[in-house]
Amino acid sequence: MYSIVLPIAGFEDFKSLTIEKIDDFASFLVFDEKTKIAVVNINYLNKVKFDFQIDQEVLEKMNIKSKDDFDIYFCVVSQEPVENSIINLISPIFINEKDKLVGQYITVEKVDPLFASIKECAKL
Repeated sequence: MYSIVLPIAGFEDFKSLTIEKIDDFASFLVFDEKTKIAVVNINYLNKVKFDFQIDQEVLEKMNIKSKDDFDIYFCVVSQEPVENSIINLISPIFINEKDKLVGQYITVEKVDPLFASIKECAKL
């Protein structure tokens, strides 16, 4: 069980969740038996690079002291075919595996593009 220390947009009433890992690329955040969202770790593509600042309050709540303390995932809206699924690039989900902490961070920097398909992310 993971503690939600930064609210996840649309799921603010939940205080904990579990993670169903599909593979190194995709997982589900499971809030209860009827509520789950798909997330992807696009760093797994080894081509995508993001650079944004994380404020000190977020670092403290997530117990992040270095890049090795957490993974960054992005919410996915599934489409057919799967390559056309949309990834929200402006509000990553941080997962601290060691301390079992999860939270969503809304970036203040301009991220271009704001949303992209999985196919487009492979080309970024």
